[in-house]
Amino acid sequence: MSTQAAPLAIAQIVARNIVPLAGIVFLGWSAQNVLIIYFADTLLTMAVMFAGVLRKFAPPIEDDGWAARVNGEVGMVGGGVFLMFVVAIPLGIPLLFMLGGNFDRALFDDRSLLAGLAWQCVAAMWSYLELYRALRTATPEQLQLKRRFALVFLRWIALVMVAYLGVGFVAGRFAPLIFVAIYIGVSIWAELAPDRFLRMIPGGEDNVLTPNRLGTPRRERTRRDRRR
Repeated sequence: MSTQAAPLAIAQIVARNIVPLAGIVFLGWSAQNVLIIYFADTLLTMAVMFAGVLRKFAPPIEDDGWAARVNGEVGMVGGGVFLMFVVAIPLGIPLLFMLGGNFDRALFDDRSLLAGLAWQCVAAMWSYLELYRALRTATPEQLQLKRRFALVFLRWIALVMVAYLGVGFVAGRFAPLIFVAIYIGVSIWAELAPDRFLRMIPGGEDNVLTPNRLGTPRRERTRRDRRR
């Protein structure tokens, strides 16, 4: 969304993103749970994109019957999940800092957290089905999957950068609340001004769109122009 978005659209984005913070402050939601769900949402969103790209470039064979097709689809989803776990470790370790170093396995006995994680899994499956349909008529480039991935990935990286400054340990028990607030601010920024957000985060410049070629990242357009 551009910085010239309608006030109503801006208000909707802000309101949608601050709901968890309002729940923590006024309804007693667990900031730790919200932060863990944000992390799960990041991983599952990336898994969906991984699976979609795998399916596009290595589609299941459709001439060997429904069993072979189902097996192929399961393989694509499994590949996306595998890649998700590969990136989960380096992205998840900073989560300990964000939680103030007080990660407790008893958190996963909380039914509200388990319900939230289950809902994230359901939402991820629905997103994959939508991506599956879209990839039948469009390429990953046309769907801007690389850019969408960068926005999701770098949104969490912004938190990682803050976490490694030691904010979590300094803030103590308030650390999860602080990082939830930071995540919400970053998410709003990324939705309202995605190009500015990408320029500010290391590694995001490659996915900035040019004003006159909305489907072509800046660096790719530069290379093509040089060939001409």
